[in-house]
Amino acid sequence: MRQPAPEQQESIEGTIQRVVYHSPENGWTVISLAPAKGRGPITAVGNLSDPFPGESVRLFGGWVRDRRYGRQFRFESHQLVRPSSADAIIGYLSGGAIKGIGEVMARRLVEHFGEETLAVLDTKPERIREVAGIGKKRAATIIRAWKKQERMRDVMLFLHEHGIVGATAAKIYAAFGDEAIEVVERDPYVLARRIRGIGFATADRIARSVGIDPRDPSRLQAGLVYCLHNASATGHLFLPADRLFEQASRLMNVETEPLELALRQLHEAGDAAVEEAPGSPAVYLPYLLKAEQEVAGRVLALASREVEGAPTWEETRRWMASRRDLGGLELSEQQMDTVASALRDSIAVITGGPGTGKTTLARVLVRSCQALGRRVALAAPTGRAAKRMGELAGEDASTIHRLLAYDPAAGHFTYHQDRPLPVDTLIIDESSMIDLLLARDLLRALSESAQLILIGDADQLPSVGPGSFFRDLVASEVVPVHRLTEIFRQAQESLIVSNAHRLIHGQQPRLIPWKKRRSEDCLFVQSQEAERAADLVIRAVIREVPRLGYSPEQIQVITPMHRGPLGVTQLNHRLQEALNPPAPRKPELKVGDEAFRQGDRLLQVVNNYDKAVYNGEIGHITRVHLDTKQIVVAFDDLHVPYEFSELDQLQLAYAMTIHKSQGSEYPVAVIVMHSSHFIMLSRNLLYTALTRAKELAVIVGNVGGVRRAAENAEEMARYTRLADRLRGEAPIVSDLGTLPL
Repeated sequence: MRQPAPEQQESIEGTIQRVVYHSPENGWTVISLAPAKGRGPITAVGNLSDPFPGESVRLFGGWVRDRRYGRQFRFESHQLVRPSSADAIIGYLSGGAIKGIGEVMARRLVEHFGEETLAVLDTKPERIREVAGIGKKRAATIIRAWKKQERMRDVMLFLHEHGIVGATAAKIYAAFGDEAIEVVERDPYVLARRIRGIGFATADRIARSVGIDPRDPSRLQAGLVYCLHNASATGHLFLPADRLFEQASRLMNVETEPLELALRQLHEAGDAAVEEAPGSPAVYLPYLLKAEQEVAGRVLALASREVEGAPTWEETRRWMASRRDLGGLELSEQQMDTVASALRDSIAVITGGPGTGKTTLARVLVRSCQALGRRVALAAPTGRAAKRMGELAGEDASTIHRLLAYDPAAGHFTYHQDRPLPVDTLIIDESSMIDLLLARDLLRALSESAQLILIGDADQLPSVGPGSFFRDLVASEVVPVHRLTEIFRQAQESLIVSNAHRLIHGQQPRLIPWKKRRSEDCLFVQSQEAERAADLVIRAVIREVPRLGYSPEQIQVITPMHRGPLGVTQLNHRLQEALNPPAPRKPELKVGDEAFRQGDRLLQVVNNYDKAVYNGEIGHITRVHLDTKQIVVAFDDLHVPYEFSELDQLQLAYAMTIHKSQGSEYPVAVIVMHSSHFIMLSRNLLYTALTRAKELAVIVGNVGGVRRAAENAEEMARYTRLADRLRGEAPIVSDLGTLPL
């Protein structure tokens, strides 16, 4: 959202006395400012690109009171002001911005040129050699530094004129440096591709202001690519051409005909790939098409192989019958049949709902493979899922990323087609979370004789990343799929399990009001008003559930959306204040309105291969270093430092979205299911949320919200052709020479 115009805000002009903190990556800055009017100094916080003591600035914003640091001026935008008095010029020149000028030299320059010093540096910089102590070499150094500083000022002024201020302007300058003006004027749409936080609309506004025609091919191509990237961010691998043109036409307010030409140009340049498909051609980002084709090819190659030395189905059944009690695990006939078949399959899919024994099967498969002398490895998409899998299967398990061992220096995984994993059987749990790109990397790392067993629940939400790998395998009917349908007696006693299966069969869940609970493990707390429901969520976490013997650490709040009183953002702020309030000996760092406080529960929201911490992992802040603006987060036994500029990789995790909770299991899940989230509510969303609870699920919301979720079996279909390719209905290698439009 654009900030208010400077004339709509309070302003303060002054000179920077000291830069308390500055992040080069995002521009977040804390300065001590000497106001031009009134007493000082004051503390000001906001975004500056390259602040130096002595610089004169005009800040636009307002006063706030920080609990720890007191009264501050928080600015949303700023203007650079040329110092005019002799003392101000000396302070500016000696502040460190201009290499080669210290305080002594700054005084000499001002004594010689007076208040015209800056004008001389602008228009006749060679004259500085008139000053004692400045020779040819030093003069060249000073002039270069002055020009660089002026160039930075020009860039920032240019960006400000186009409505780009604060952290976003700082990111642009950090990315493109002195060339930013030329880059933006030549192709403003590069900002949408390269700068996080800038979308097509912002880039388009800049393009219009620098005179780019609305029908310019560069604009139309950028809009089409933006739509494809946006589609991949929501899980699609491609868009049908007619859907793409519809979205792009609405985005750019142009008709379809010029968009068809723009797509042809993208196709010819290799920036988009178009493939014949039923109904309308499929338009891909090229790397996603290649990934889908590669995954299909590798799955088919894997499925065509036999497992060397595999026992027959009858041999496995006899062996299991002689050891019916495998580590204390009683197996049903269905489970025994599944194990006997899976041991012979080079790729096998095992799917089933809660209580059907998927984890038991994993443990038995491990024991069976070990008895056969196979090297076996266990993995899952997230750290929590891997930890749970390892505990239940009785063997070490890792995340897929750690299994493949990413090498930051090389920029790829250590294990790949030229260096396969040293395993004979790889068993993956929570496989519904695997997106297409991770599936590609996983398949690449399997040796020619390795076996892959994928365990998951096809009724859960699909992966956060693009594609629906697990569902597509099930739907293709090309690889062996073993469906577990029998619910075990102990699981039948759980209302969590029975409600989950009621949802699968299109039935409403049984809602037991909290006040009428006896021994049920699935309870309902009713509120028609969203604000009141939010109060009840907080009360459940800090008071009611702990009365049943659970600590807040065992409770996870999950909700469909980010915004609103029942969204992740507001619930996190309220839960943080309730569970980890500020205290004199509890240090914290603030990023805008977000406080990162010692003891906070945090969620990693992006893959960071350098730190070996991946999207979805949860940790706790163990240390906050105020002097270096750094925090340390513990992810199990891994203690990871984060610089101030890296804090956007983390968010509070007292509450998280249901999508982010995938692959995790909590002793208690407090689930928000309210009609105010109407647009998001679906059956598989509620199903996924419910199955995150291991011992107790508390649904907070209203009957209308739960009913809407249970009845809405229509989830947004993902555009993927993996199942078609596996069935031979789409090519594994496409001839994209001719555009099928």
